[in-house]
Amino acid sequence: MVKNYFRVKNIFNYIGSLCLITASSSAAAFYDAYPESEGPYISGPASENLQWLGEDFSSYADGQQLECSNNKNARDHFDVTSGCLQAKYVDSWKLGWTDDKVFRVVAIGKDSNGSEIKYTDQTNQYRAYIKTWKNSGSIPAWSGLHAFARYQTSDDLYVGSIRYDGNVTIKVKYQGAYTTLAQTKLTNGVKNYLNTQGKLAAGQWYDIHFSVVGNKLTLALDGVELLSVNNDLLTEGTIGIRTDNLSAYLDDWQLLPSDSVVVDPPTDPEIPTDPETPEQVVEFIPGKTKVINGDGYSYDGQCYQAKNNPGSWEVPSNASWFWTAVECIDNPTPPIDPELPTEPVPPTDPLPPTTAVEFIPGSTKVNNGDTVIYNNICYQAKNSPGSWETPSANSWFWDVVTCP
Repeated sequence: MVKNYFRVKNIFNYIGSLCLITASSSAAAFYDAYPESEGPYISGPASENLQWLGEDFSSYADGQQLECSNNKNARDHFDVTSGCLQAKYVDSWKLGWTDDKVFRVVAIGKDSNGSEIKYTDQTNQYRAYIKTWKNSGSIPAWSGLHAFARYQTSDDLYVGSIRYDGNVTIKVKYQGAYTTLAQTKLTNGVKNYLNTQGKLAAGQWYDIHFSVVGNKLTLALDGVELLSVNNDLLTEGTIGIRTDNLSAYLDDWQLLPSDSVVVDPPTDPEIPTDPETPEQVVEFIPGKTKVINGDGYSYDGQCYQAKNNPGSWEVPSNASWFWTAVECIDNPTPPIDPELPTEPVPPTDPLPPTTAVEFIPGSTKVNNGDTVIYNNICYQAKNSPGSWETPSANSWFWDVVTCP
């Protein structure tokens, strides 16, 4: 039996030039799983002699707070380094639960003498049910479910990922820099993993199995191997779980022996699904609406998705570099009154010749005072419009004028 010993990890903040975890200058939390000031540490492959207690959440009360990153003395067999972990009952199932946009937890394994273990060969296995996604409309592509292996510090680790954008990756983070070692696209197989937009589906269990044996890294999902690659930058460490921009139930977190094989997963608990609330498409008002890339907006009876950081004066159009026309599926279409017969319209005389330059979005460069023609209407430039500032009657960059 592995004895339980409490030990607080070395976690602290560092900023700017001292930060090795990212190239940005923003503050970040650094975590060291094996501080030099603590120990002694022993090393070897995961086995019956060098095991970890695991966590199936069966010994806790419903709603019990297990550990948060700001209270690290609650559990001695794992450390929550970001967010909080709770126990939660769903019918007869006893599960873990996290509702944090950024959640991290790493395992602490000790031998019978209380010495902490640096595992060499190891397999990290856990199950997660994505209840809901957070940041709806602007979810980063790399969000999703991740499994750590040979985790040493928050700067040095292997991670296998099942991502929101449908990609599956194995990466190494070494001295603070990530490198993608292997990547593939997730396809529906054992389960329907992707929704109709090709994104990782909520309301779904994912059984993740990430092993590192020697220099071979293997990532499997629901008993099916997805990726395998060789790398020898890291030789030992512990396991962990990471989730980003979602709420999730967790279960059956295990450190398996290095010679374990992928097996059929156990029966997944039935989780009641919440009805999805359709996202509302925001009406775009020139000069007022502040736009976020990836969000949907309606303008002049059509819907668009923002890209390339449009400003509040970048009026949506099919020809714009800042917008992509999309189907308006989120909001109900109002009923259309039947068209009444109209009197025939007499033909109009063609526009007289003009010296105004035809404005072509993305190509035409103008100076203040220049006159252009766009959709048979002439405009005079002001306030230094760019080549993507499409002329319109309510634009800050253009005045409607008589064609010369």
